[in-house]
Amino acid sequence: MAENILPIALKVKGKKCVVVGGGEVAAQKVRQLMECGALITVVSPDLCPELEKLAKDGSIQWLPKRYEPSVLEGAFLTFACTDDQQVNRQIFADCDACGILCNVVDVPELCHFYMPSILRRGDLVIAVSTSGNSPAFARRVRLFLESLIGDEFGSLVELLGELKDEMRSRLKTIEQRRQFVELVWESDVWQYLREGDLETARNCLRQCLASVLEGSVNAPSNMLGAVKNEPSDP
Repeated sequence: MAENILPIALKVKGKKCVVVGGGEVAAQKVRQLMECGALITVVSPDLCPELEKLAKDGSIQWLPKRYEPSVLEGAFLTFACTDDQQVNRQIFADCDACGILCNVVDVPELCHFYMPSILRRGDLVIAVSTSGNSPAFARRVRLFLESLIGDEFGSLVELLGELKDEMRSRLKTIEQRRQFVELVWESDVWQYLREGDLETARNCLRQCLASVLEGSVNAPSNMLGAVKNEPSDP
């Protein structure tokens, strides 16, 4: 059994991230980093067509040379994606010595972290990991989840974000916040989101919030059917 890992959501926006290698695997890591706003440096004598295009339009910095430790200066994390395991091991050793997070692709013992298979629905991010045992199986689990979790989940997260400050100020306890989420989960908000009726969905969330504040946590199952005809709170 693999060692227990600590799943975290890492902020890399504006941080230097180094990808050593210029092939398809490196391109995949670059795409993932670009989605998160990282400042990407690719180190490789040659690039695949996708990376070459990104280098030409300035989306990534390309250092057209073989790996050397100096490329790690200022790096937050590094992916080693070369087909030379000796080089990959050296990259990991250099990163380890400098306190830089490193992932050597497909070599779990040379990883400070694993890259999960990622499902995104707006700001909802679901990561599936097998702790390095089988990335292909993690991908299959993610595809299964894709069939269950539609775009309405991302829309709901966006609406919850709109109410975030109000929820924090009015729902004082963890128990109240959990009650609110349970009411939302069991409400008709899913139907409204699938219909694209965001305003009614907002009213539905506010009704759930009001129910928690009033202490009538069992009421919304009967009340939410009328939400569609009620005006939103001023």
